[in-house]
Amino acid sequence: MKNIWRIILIVCAVLACLLILVWPMAPLWEKLGADPVCIGGTWPDLKISDCPGGETGVTTMQLPTPGADGPIPIIVDDDGSPDGSIALLFFLRHPLFDVRAVTISYGEAHPEKFAPHVAQILAAAGRTDIPVGYGKDAPLEGTNAFPESWRQASDGFWGLPLPPASGAIKPVPAARLIAETISKSKKPVTIFISGSHANLAEALRLDPGIAANIRDVYIMGGSVHIPGNIHSDWPEFENETAEWNIWVDPLAASEVFSSGLPLHLVPLDATRQVVWKQTDVPGWKADAPESELAGDLLQWMLDNWSHDGVFIWDLVAAIQATDPGACPEELMSLEVVTAPGPEEGRTRVVNQPPKISVCLEPNPGVIKSIAASVFQQP
Repeated sequence: MKNIWRIILIVCAVLACLLILVWPMAPLWEKLGADPVCIGGTWPDLKISDCPGGETGVTTMQLPTPGADGPIPIIVDDDGSPDGSIALLFFLRHPLFDVRAVTISYGEAHPEKFAPHVAQILAAAGRTDIPVGYGKDAPLEGTNAFPESWRQASDGFWGLPLPPASGAIKPVPAARLIAETISKSKKPVTIFISGSHANLAEALRLDPGIAANIRDVYIMGGSVHIPGNIHSDWPEFENETAEWNIWVDPLAASEVFSSGLPLHLVPLDATRQVVWKQTDVPGWKADAPESELAGDLLQWMLDNWSHDGVFIWDLVAAIQATDPGACPEELMSLEVVTAPGPEEGRTRVVNQPPKISVCLEPNPGVIKSIAASVFQQP
């Protein structure tokens, strides 16, 4: 009898220890993408299973409306990526922003080949008023490039059917389009960069005066306190410190980082904390071509990259641009390493007055709720 009670006490002590150790770490498991689990049944036949209703954990929220001066004008500058395309669709649906131009930079796609895809997407959404631009198919300096197989996939829109549309506009050179759009705007313009920085860097070279009419620049790029993703994504490249958007054109990124513009950086440190899963797809579907395409792109990423969950780097940055409360920002001083070598493209912390607002700890629940709210709105 004593042995039975001793066993019961040991089991209870082990369970208590597990509860003490695991419960405080619940937010960490959530950030790592772990699904909640529940313990059910009766002793001693306890079972661990998915919690009821766990598949629909994302809730929507009421979206803010523009103020008296209207929505914020924004230029979306992507490099022809699936996550960047989702970010563009998000901005098109967000009531606080007025997309004034879309430009494609050197990076994941060949700009002149991907820009017509964007024009067709905009035509299908009834937005032929938004001009489209394409950048040069080369970095400002050097020969860094995404793997050609990735670029070809982007050129073909990853085998997905583009929404049928007529009247798509003809794309034009990006740097001049950016400069003219900013110059003509009666209100300061926000710039969103989810690719290389070449288009903005060239626009600033073309007309330095546009800097005075730029409200903010939001950037998905870089890696501050964690390793980069070049070597891990493509082992043939030895660089383990940089992130693709910065590495592919470090000179352009360096010029933007040192431009004095109000920069907001959303690096890998933040975007890797939000994992998007199959359960997120239904929450994006709505009776709007932008939402349908966003859901199709997320489904493609899950089917082709990982069924367990994927990162949508550029969407996290886009959401931060629309609601800074999704991730507290920390002022930091960063520079881009431009010298060729194993650290080329690294976003390095330097001992100088901090000027760049950096998102490092996003709230995954808030991020997902904002995405679902924007894509689901009527």
